[in-house]
Amino acid sequence: MKAVVMFLEVHQPRRLRRYSMKEIGRSHDYFWDDYNSQIIRRVARNCYLPALKAFMESEIRASISTSGTFVEQAKEYAPEAIDAFREYFRSGLSEAVAETYYHSLASIWDDHEFEEQVRMHASMMRREFGVEPESFRNTELIYSDKIAEKVKSMGFKRILAEGTDSLISRHSPNYIYRSLSGISLFLRNYRLSDDISFRFSNWNWPEYPLTADKYAKWIDETPGQVANLFMDFETFGEHQVAETGIFEFIRALPKEFKKRGIEMLTLREADTMFEKGPQISIPDITSWADTRRDLSPWLGNEMQKQAFNELKQVRRRGSVWRSMQTSDHLYYMSTGTSQDITVHEYFNPYKSPYLAFLNFMNVLQDMQLQSKSA
Repeated sequence: MKAVVMFLEVHQPRRLRRYSMKEIGRSHDYFWDDYNSQIIRRVARNCYLPALKAFMESEIRASISTSGTFVEQAKEYAPEAIDAFREYFRSGLSEAVAETYYHSLASIWDDHEFEEQVRMHASMMRREFGVEPESFRNTELIYSDKIAEKVKSMGFKRILAEGTDSLISRHSPNYIYRSLSGISLFLRNYRLSDDISFRFSNWNWPEYPLTADKYAKWIDETPGQVANLFMDFETFGEHQVAETGIFEFIRALPKEFKKRGIEMLTLREADTMFEKGPQISIPDITSWADTRRDLSPWLGNEMQKQAFNELKQVRRRGSVWRSMQTSDHLYYMSTGTSQDITVHEYFNPYKSPYLAFLNFMNVLQDMQLQSKSA
């Protein structure tokens, strides 16, 4: 038997408004709430609600993580989206997955802060959705042996990682492995995942158009036990808009899978069903972002390093300071590579990494002044 494990990340950052130097020391209102509310409402209308409806009606099983910054904003601006996710979790079709509440880089610099944000996220998932996550997915799939060890110490049973080219040259991403710490390790099949999330509407792609029967055939012919398809939930209706046929595609997938005896499973179900492969060591940090699949999307240039280091020096200021940790802020500062810059520009609300950096640093300077005067 062959299976598909679909993991979907639901995340929206609290974007910073354009904050000028003239406001430092005068205004402490940092967040772009009117713009953030527009985005949440638009994505709820185009993605969350129609996609969840399609998932429920087609009985698609998927494992899902919702960042705390998404939940906070959706509760305020699009509560119907929270209701829809709650219904999907209650249906038994979905497994909830844990992460850092603020979608942060805490795992690479502060174990205590990392654990605190993961605990906050688990508490939020219990409170809002009535679920208890057993599986863990770190921000942007950031992973290393050390991170897996920490995650195990917190009681999680399984963890997700990117199937990088270096790794899959030795270990197929189509099996479940064990981390050095002993918990189950699921490797993302990035080629099959990106066929949907990036290439689905690309007319220049030789395989365009991607149909459900073609895709199911590819999975059926792929060696191994399980195809791990990990992507942003916003793929469905936001990044790949309805006009591309993405909803027709996703509705047809379960039928095509069934024809070939392919089951859709949650992480927990697959972990129970299949034997584990050998232990895999991943000592260096990997991620699912950009072509290099490391930390360079957030810490690849001097602007990002300076911003990150100064953020760590600011005295802790609760939710505001933690919202500043959201990885997207550093992502907007990336100067990237020619292969990746288009994606960065797509997400960057400032349209310039330099403006993103200056804006972020202005906010930090005001926070530092407040810390000194407190």
